[in-house]
Amino acid sequence: MNKTKLQLLGQLLNASVVAKVLTGVEWEKEGGNKHPEVGDAIQLKSACLMVTRVNGAELHCIEVAATLTQVEKQLLGWAVQQGGTRPNSSSGASDLERQARRLGEWIQQSVTAGEWRAEVPDRMELRNRLFDGMVPFLLLCEQLEDKEPSYVELEKTIRSFISDETLLIPLREHEWLILSSDRVLMEADSEDDEVLGHEETKELLATLAEGLHQLITGEWGGECHIAVGEPIIPSESVIRIVGTLRETIFLGRKFHVGMQIHLPWLVHLERLLSGIPEMVRSRFVEEMMGRPDLFTDSETVSTLDAFFSMDCNVSETAKKLFIHRNTLLYRLDKIKHEAGLDVRSFNDAVLVRILLLLYKVTKRK
Repeated sequence: MNKTKLQLLGQLLNASVVAKVLTGVEWEKEGGNKHPEVGDAIQLKSACLMVTRVNGAELHCIEVAATLTQVEKQLLGWAVQQGGTRPNSSSGASDLERQARRLGEWIQQSVTAGEWRAEVPDRMELRNRLFDGMVPFLLLCEQLEDKEPSYVELEKTIRSFISDETLLIPLREHEWLILSSDRVLMEADSEDDEVLGHEETKELLATLAEGLHQLITGEWGGECHIAVGEPIIPSESVIRIVGTLRETIFLGRKFHVGMQIHLPWLVHLERLLSGIPEMVRSRFVEEMMGRPDLFTDSETVSTLDAFFSMDCNVSETAKKLFIHRNTLLYRLDKIKHEAGLDVRSFNDAVLVRILLLLYKVTKRK
């Protein structure tokens, strides 16, 4: 709400009116409810606080230096609600977009509050469209070459690739949650008569995420990251999956620079290492590294990355790198000679894998 509107409102109420920004915790301390909405008000001793906009964990409010009657609060709340103060919305927004933004605001508040087991409340209009077995994607586009797409444009593009049953839910700026029917997995699988196994499901999810990434970057360009999870019951676990997929993107960008597709089941070790104090990580690298400059060689790093991605299979790694098997064996022997660790041995492979991940983080400090 701009200064002119605040001044006019102050004249109508014959009281000082100022804009304030509170966190959800501060709002609750003042006596407000846990999930405030636009128009909610708290009557304090000498002032009245009213929410004018909910922006993730931030609550934009007005503070009226007066004691308002119940009728005055209701009228003021109605005026605020009619003002269209929700972020990124407009008078031309569809009912679906408004409902999706409202659900996104609730999700963001719940994630910020750490309410991982919170279920979608009945007051959310989209709750009846959240059915069992939906595939969650988290889309983060921080640097778009062209103008950021509108909700309608992005929704249309995503639905053209995945399914008409897909829901697009805006979360934070440049971040969207995508929920699609798990039937998309059966449509992507050529063997319709067979029940998908766990590993097959993961492979299809990775393929869908890759296709969605190509579609988004092809349409708008820029840097885009996508994380995907296994099918969930969104009404019960949407908060948990948003937290998980956000962490997955964070870990992927931290440990695997240049990667845009992030899969939760591939960052278990990264999650563990990320929780170790920085001083302990640095000391471990110093003590275990026979040669501190071993990983500065791009050929060594690319060889090890491919070797571990191929489950330490020499033949498959050579194919992936387009080199002869003997060339790969020469490189692995060179690493053994210089680092004193043989990656063809299980114990040494584990140590080298950990050292490589830690080095990728520490070298950027």
